[in-house]
Formats: sequence, C-alpha cells, structure tokens
Amino acid sequence: MTTTSRVPAQQPREPWEPALSVRQVLGLERVQAGQPEVVAGAHRLDRPVRWVHVAEAADVGVMLSGGEMVLTTGVLLAGDEDRQGEYIRSLDRAEAAAVVLGLGRAFPAPPDVMRRAAERCGLPLVVLHRPFPFAELTEEVQSRLLRRKFAAVSLSEAVRTELTGLITAGAPVQRLLDEVARHAGCPVVVTNLAHRVLATAGERAAVDDVLRDWERIARQAGAASADGWVRA
Repeated sequence: MTTTSRVPAQQPREPWEPALSVRQVLGLERVQAGQPEVVAGAHRLDRPVRWVHVAEAADVGVMLSGGEMVLTTGVLLAGDEDRQGEYIRSLDRAEAAAVVLGLGRAFPAPPDVMRRAAERCGLPLVVLHRPFPFAELTEEVQSRLLRRKFAAVSLSEAVRTELTGLITAGAPVQRLLDEVARHAGCPVVVTNLAHRVLATAGERAAVDDVLRDWERIARQAGAASADGWVRA
C-alpha cells in the first residue's frame, strides 16, 4: 500500500557533513512555502542530496551523475503515460536522490503513473501543492551544500593541525585516537591486517556495540591494498 505524508517544517542544524538529506531539504522554510507532500518513496527520504537540478527534458536521466534532486513541472510529460513511467525509471537508473513535481497546468494532481513507478523504484516523489519558484529552492540548497563543504574542509584542516601538534609533542597513540573519535563523533577501532583489534577510542557503549559485532564487520572490511593498508 502506498502512503503519502506531509513534510513538517524544521530548521536543520548545520553539521559539518557536506550532504543534506532529502528530508532536510523538504523541511527547509523556503521549501515549506510550496506545501511539499511525499507521495512515493517515503522510506528513502534519508538519501543524500548532492545537487539540485531543474529540468523539463523527458530524457533528463542521461544528464545526471547521481545524487541530484530533480525539479520539474512535468510540462513535457503531460498526456503521455508511457513517457511518465520511463521518466521515473530513467531517474532511478541515474541514481537521482528524489524528484520534485510542481503541480499546476501540466499536472493539477499527483499523476498515478509516476507515483506507482516511483514507489516501485523506491525513488522519493514529492509534489508541491502551491506555486513555488524553483530558483529559490536551488539557491537555498546550493548555498547550504557549499557552506557544508567549506565547513568540512575547515574541520579537516583543524583536525590535521591538531593531530600534527600532538604527534610533534610526542603524545601517545591513545591520545591521538581519542581526538579522532571526538572529532568524528563515532567509535574508532585500530586493527592489524588480520583484523585483530589493537586499540579503540570513543564512547565506551558505542565501542562495545562495534566490538560485539566485530566478526561481521571484519568480514566486510576491504582487502589489503597495494600499500599494505586495510581500508574498511
């Protein structure tokens, strides 16, 4: 059964992660002015949005590289159900993050063909019930994404500088790991090539959770690369 849901307004905080999720984009105050409603793919709203792309072309999928939120009025899709279904499938093949359809002259109501296709693909399909300038949405999201990317670069440089200072001062390995865990906000586990745990850092409860499932995690770890390091 397909369910629809209104997206509540929210003010997403600005973490250092360079991505915004579909859910966070839809919760932005400017976007809420368009009364967004998720009519398909509601279980995939945590997908990261890499960019926002406005496109009316029916073959827009070939122009994407993945992670885009595509905005359209569907003017070139109206009256052609085959094209509507293929439009959604092409976006799914291109690994788009979501598609936002502005309701209006072309589609006064959410089109069933697109909704069903999006639900089958697991592609979030969002409709805007009120006229909304796509330029405002793209400006808002792009500026937030750029700020996050710059923040991530700044944080990376700050961490590098701090760790370099600790190494120069002769700090023990555990101190370095503690700093990495603090900045990353997650457990840190150091192993040898056989996946034997040599050291850990982070909140004790979180580390314990990782270690309890370590056998499975170790099996999923990447094979040793040419330089001898294992990258998970």
